[in-house]
Amino acid sequence: MARPRTSKKRKTGDERSAACGVTVTLPDHVVTEVLVRLPARSLARLRCTCRSWNAEVSLPGFQDRHHALAAAKLTFLEPAPTHMGSYRIRRRLSRRTLPWLSNCFDCPRVIGSKPCWGLVLIARPCEGYSVCNPTTGEILHLPRSHRPHCGTVMGFHAPAREFKVVQLGIDEEVVGKLHAIVLTVGDARGWRAISSFQLGLGFTDDAASIDRNVQPVFADGCLHWSFRTNYLDKPHGVLSFSLADESFRRVPQPPFSMVDLVPVHLNGVRNYRLLRAKGIRSGSGEEVAMPVGKTLAELDGRLCMVRDVRHRSDHDVLLEIWKLQDYDTGSWSLDYRVDLPAPGQRQRQLLTAPWLVVPLSYLGGSRPGDKKRKLLVATTAHEAHVYDPDSGTLRTVASIDSSGDGDDDSIRLLLYQESLVRLPGMQHGLGNIKFVQLSNSEHM
Repeated sequence: MARPRTSKKRKTGDERSAACGVTVTLPDHVVTEVLVRLPARSLARLRCTCRSWNAEVSLPGFQDRHHALAAAKLTFLEPAPTHMGSYRIRRRLSRRTLPWLSNCFDCPRVIGSKPCWGLVLIARPCEGYSVCNPTTGEILHLPRSHRPHCGTVMGFHAPAREFKVVQLGIDEEVVGKLHAIVLTVGDARGWRAISSFQLGLGFTDDAASIDRNVQPVFADGCLHWSFRTNYLDKPHGVLSFSLADESFRRVPQPPFSMVDLVPVHLNGVRNYRLLRAKGIRSGSGEEVAMPVGKTLAELDGRLCMVRDVRHRSDHDVLLEIWKLQDYDTGSWSLDYRVDLPAPGQRQRQLLTAPWLVVPLSYLGGSRPGDKKRKLLVATTAHEAHVYDPDSGTLRTVASIDSSGDGDDDSIRLLLYQESLVRLPGMQHGLGNIKFVQLSNSEHM
């Protein structure tokens, strides 16, 4: 007589382990080493399944390591269609602000050449400033300040783990006097004034101004702005703001800054931009313009300035990168050159046609001082290229079709690393702020 068939229940992994008398438990430090190497999206799911993992991932030290180990990838900030925006402008000699309705161009745009610990400061002329985390899709809208003609930038004070946003301008009525306000993100006090600082220009017959064509930069634990005056024989330089003690200092520009003056009628790119840069008068009274492509940058954690000689017939190189060696002495040294031989005219045009070329990072090399390292640059043509000094060639690693963007001269490509940082008050949903990660950027 046949026996009735019975269904066998499959044992789970825990039951099999128990039957064998073996229990496998990974040490906590091994689990941490696994977690810290996972993508942020995987960690987001795991945080919901285990309280101890959620606690580990929330630790500042874990988030710092995760950010440091994350692969840097090129990311593109999409421009929004042109739209109407409501502004508030401050009347001169009055504390009142008035509403103003106008077209909103170049919106949104990235402030600074690099993200700050994975957070990005975004400017929207129609809505003000916001801090975004593209990894988590969270955003924090900063309080409006209604400060006109200010240079705004964000930095991270590591010892206190504080993100600070500073707006800086130069007083139009008190020559050489700065007006600056700082916002420690998450501080209930909001914007607060910083004690006044005199530039020490040594003259009173003309005003100085923050160079609005040069993006401010965070490097060496300080925020930096380029400033200019209206005379060649008066000091031009860089203003440095320490996040630690919230103090200013003035740093001279590299020696090339006063010899690279561009006559307005000789440079064929963006004449309206040159008109904004003109106004500097020589000893003979001739009107000239500052270098149109000069930029500040942070490379290997140090403050650098790009010398733009792309349109100079008396120079063979296209760009030079100068690094600040000492804040006290104001000494700079030549750190890197970008040159493409004459036969590579098509490659040269990739760097000479855009309005700006901004260095993003050195690539490769065994040590920071290695002069043979490759250089990753982004341009206002919405392209990114890698320059190889060994072969003297340029390789395009990202190109975004910008034919429908109109007159958009913003740097929209940034080198981004994942971040788990979450600031108090952040909310999910970036709205019309859209970051697109470029998949081919892994092979730079």
